[in-house]
Amino acid sequence: MAAGATLSVLLLVAGVVLMLVLHVVVVFWALRRGVFLRGAFRVEERRDQRAAGLTPDEIAVLPCHERKEDGGGGGRGECAVCLEAFQAGDRCRVLPRCEHGFHARCVDSWLRQSRVCPICRAEVEVSGYAGKPAAAVAEASQATTLEIVTERLGGTER
Repeated sequence: MAAGATLSVLLLVAGVVLMLVLHVVVVFWALRRGVFLRGAFRVEERRDQRAAGLTPDEIAVLPCHERKEDGGGGGRGECAVCLEAFQAGDRCRVLPRCEHGFHARCVDSWLRQSRVCPICRAEVEVSGYAGKPAAAVAEASQATTLEIVTERLGGTER
């Protein structure tokens, strides 16, 4: 019986050692794989951070104009970033795709962090404005905005 008990103890010890070795191998493999994956995610995060906001050059070509009418009356509105009403003389920026307007200083700080409109989340496209002088971009944007306002007023007066 002593031989049977000794054999059982040896098999038990061998099984425990085998399980420990297997555990160490699996943990080592998981840690090594995890380090490589975290490194890949870090590279992806850096790409996302670079692509997160617009560059100052891209922001500079977006339409910007000085507000001509006061915030009261029919042309009233407020900046969705700072929640202040637009006033005559405010520098305003109109985003090209969705045509939402904001104070230039407010939306510029937003656009340095994100490439989307703060209101509708439409991606801000600057490709159509690249290479154009800022005055021409602002004039084209203002003409488009005036045309849209005219259409809206014309449709409601009937």
